[in-house]
Amino acid sequence: MPVISIIRFFRGTVRFSIRDGFLERFINLCAQNRVPVWNGRREGNRYSACTTLAGSRRLPELAQKAGVILEPGQQGGVPVLLRRYHKRTGLFAGTALVLVGMMILGSFIWQVEVEGLQTISEAEVRAALEELGVHKGVLRRDIDAREVERRLLIRLDKAAWVAVNLRGSRAVVEIMERVVPPERIDDDIPHNVVAKKPGFITYLEVYNGQPTVKVGDSVDVGEILVSGIMEDKKGRSRTVHARGKIVAQSREELRVEVPYTQQSYTIRGVMNRRYLNILSVQLPLFWGRPLEGPYKVQQAVYDIPVVSRLAPITWSKESYLLLNETSTQISPDEAREKAQRELEALEQRELEGMTILQRELNGQELSDRFLLEGVYLCEEDIGTEKEILTEQQPGSH
Repeated sequence: MPVISIIRFFRGTVRFSIRDGFLERFINLCAQNRVPVWNGRREGNRYSACTTLAGSRRLPELAQKAGVILEPGQQGGVPVLLRRYHKRTGLFAGTALVLVGMMILGSFIWQVEVEGLQTISEAEVRAALEELGVHKGVLRRDIDAREVERRLLIRLDKAAWVAVNLRGSRAVVEIMERVVPPERIDDDIPHNVVAKKPGFITYLEVYNGQPTVKVGDSVDVGEILVSGIMEDKKGRSRTVHARGKIVAQSREELRVEVPYTQQSYTIRGVMNRRYLNILSVQLPLFWGRPLEGPYKVQQAVYDIPVVSRLAPITWSKESYLLLNETSTQISPDEAREKAQRELEALEQRELEGMTILQRELNGQELSDRFLLEGVYLCEEDIGTEKEILTEQQPGSH
């Protein structure tokens, strides 16, 4: 809303119209006597416009001089409202208290938002902001945004740029992260290749280092497969960054249970509930009873225009999907088919990256459910690189 419109609202406005006589002379008299007129519209021998409450008191005199007929219209603005509700002092006192409260609350920060994070932990950023004095309940004037930006940039190694913007009762922290180059393999740091899981070695391909196992060996977790310590023919040792591909077979087990009593749900209705949120207090904006039966709920929080920028006041909507729960019985054969489908999905998740060489399934019809167990012979690369700690390295023992 333009500033001039706000000023006119507080001063009070009057809509009027004139007809017959010398309309142009009336408009000129208004200008000469400094009577403000705006939103004028002429239709034939009739002219309508707006003026202030103070200006409306001069209109009868000017209309008589111009020989026009004046017809006062609707009045509006703060003075009119005050006259209309002058007996309701409690209403105005409450409104005044609310406005003063909003002004006071608006001088504090009630929301701290962090944007732009990809790899940096939000908990890490919020902990740093807390130490730098940016948190809920702090006075806006106590936050030196430029100083917080400078110190936060020093704290966060992965941040390339930081901006702290104070918007009403919100502090919005924008972070742009550094583009981290791909990790370079340092051949100067010695490593072993160790087993990340137990298995039976079926293939061995060593790129660098001394192999300590051969095809056909069984290995356990953490066992060295390719050593980064090598010896020459004269018995002298040196360290290298060992690398290799060590494929091994391993045994994996998966199980799925499908009960004969299946629960299913159908939608019986949708219901919305709204709340007014003041700080951590949630005030219901509805009349209702506690919900009965199963349901799913989603909540969304919205800012109130102007108000949410001045004070920690928002409104939220909870959308409830009301459900009917029914129980159905399935046969053991149906439970078997469902278990097979679920086991296939479980294989894709749990055995990802492995080659399944053999699969043995065992199904059991129990009293209340069907049990399907799978035993697998899988093959995968079980080698992982592990740094060799020497006495010269910090933190070694």
